[in-house]
Amino acid sequence: MARQARAIATREAIVQGAGIVFGEVSYATATLQDVIAHAGVTQGALYFHFDSKLDLAHEVIRQQHELSMRAAGRFAGDDLPSLDALILLSGELARQIRSEPVVQGGLRLTTESGQLFPDHSRGPYLDWIESTEHFLRGAAAQGQLKADLDLHAMARYVISAFTGVQVVSRSLTGWADFVDRLEEMWLLQLPLVLDAPPEGEIERLAALARSAGE
Repeated sequence: MARQARAIATREAIVQGAGIVFGEVSYATATLQDVIAHAGVTQGALYFHFDSKLDLAHEVIRQQHELSMRAAGRFAGDDLPSLDALILLSGELARQIRSEPVVQGGLRLTTESGQLFPDHSRGPYLDWIESTEHFLRGAAAQGQLKADLDLHAMARYVISAFTGVQVVSRSLTGWADFVDRLEEMWLLQLPLVLDAPPEGEIERLAALARSAGE
């Protein structure tokens, strides 16, 4: 049992180290020696758990997506209006991006090197569009959204906008302004979708991203 626990801890250390490396440099530039140095493991330990750099990159992407989808499930299960839950979720994802090495590494892999592993990088985006559409359908059923809104198109737009915000924020400020830009994104998007919101509702909703992201 102790040996199994050590093996699990070693594997996790390798994935965390890979998240740091893939988050800092491109897939092409990253080396397994960099991962070994960050993880504090031996070369033999790394090759015991992973066959190659590609295999390790796949695992970082998988774990990054698992973390984010777990958050989606948590917010979907909360007793909240669906639009509130979606915006809070976006803030939680911003928090993960700013603080979780595996998330940082997985995102850089899928946005900068996705052509190297299309089957692994395409799936998360499709899952996120589907998940966002689920929240939007809930909001529509609760009477929050305009009746003629194309929910699938809006879900695709939200995910595209969120991805763009995080990429530009990283490039310009190292994510220092990510929460500001995310709140701004919602302030711009919500008037397009809400059906006659009461005064102050757009500002209240957009601020939820900040409350979850900081």
